[in-house]
Amino acid sequence: MNDKQQRIIESSIKIFSKKGYGSTTTAEIARDAKVSVGTLFNYYSNKQQLVNELYLYANKDYCDYTKNLEEKNDFKKGMIELWGKCIDYALNNQDIFRFIVIFRNSPVITDETIKQINDESKFFENVYNKFRKRNEVKMYYDLFSYIMFGCLIATLEFIEKNPEKEINHIKEISFDYLWDGVNP
Repeated sequence: MNDKQQRIIESSIKIFSKKGYGSTTTAEIARDAKVSVGTLFNYYSNKQQLVNELYLYANKDYCDYTKNLEEKNDFKKGMIELWGKCIDYALNNQDIFRFIVIFRNSPVITDETIKQINDESKFFENVYNKFRKRNEVKMYYDLFSYIMFGCLIATLEFIEKNPEKEINHIKEISFDYLWDGVNP
């Protein structure tokens, strides 16, 4: 990826995460990225393609960061590690994470992009299902993913509204709540 394309990606994620799809223009993105609109369209044929490419980029970045787990043999220890990584990623990459949240269920995201995202996250599903076969977890992976993501968003909102609170303590408390919901 060259410098211009990287600037387009960074500007797009920043603006889409603040304004959403309908309120963001390609001219605004190009201006922020310091490229012409024509240059933007050399990389992305339209705004929907841009958003889908950004969604793949953002999810890959998130998955790459969180899937590098040390613990893979004890489900609870692995989940504690994953939980901490998810929170750290979201706090350190706020625009990217906000972009993921905004476009997670958006009709702008194509079926092909969703398939690619599911393929990218197979690692998590395979690890989870290993523990499910051993009866260490009780629910389907898809349901678990929705519950975990909901708890993650709630935890991040709490951290944002309570900056004086100690983050590691919040991680522990919120993990305990999640764990109580998935522990057989």
